[in-house]
Amino acid sequence: MKKIYTFTLLLLLLLPLTMHGQVKQKPSKGIWPFQINRFDKEGRHHGRWKLYLPDNTTLLRNGRFKHGQERGKWRYYYPDGSLRKIEYHKPGSKEFLVRLFHDNGQLEKQGMARVVETDRVIHYYWFGTWQIYNRAGQLTHTEYYEKGNEIKLDLSKK
Repeated sequence: MKKIYTFTLLLLLLLPLTMHGQVKQKPSKGIWPFQINRFDKEGRHHGRWKLYLPDNTTLLRNGRFKHGQERGKWRYYYPDGSLRKIEYHKPGSKEFLVRLFHDNGQLEKQGMARVVETDRVIHYYWFGTWQIYNRAGQLTHTEYYEKGNEIKLDLSKK
């Protein structure tokens, strides 16, 4: 069961990275500047973006880009439409706050993540102290991560 949970979590965390290389889409219909999935003059993501499963009805991810950089609040959803994750991106920073939610809507984990891009790969990983909550939304313990690897588990509440 733990392997399935770990695999699912990794899949959900890597999904946003696979979306960065997607083929250009035509903007959705609408009046400029309220169209979604637009690009700037240099071909970078710009404005409101909504990414769907191949069925084009199930929303996976919703947020804003500014000239290729994620900005503000990004929401990620379970296939049933309930909220899975929120990321808070600040201008000019590759580090951002992440909040993961249980399927019942309660906070599951929160902490910081970072994206490191090289010519060949985009690496998304957790770092620092993460607070872990039970299904009732109560803090149970903290975990410490370095470059996505759990280094220390602290079962005492902080």
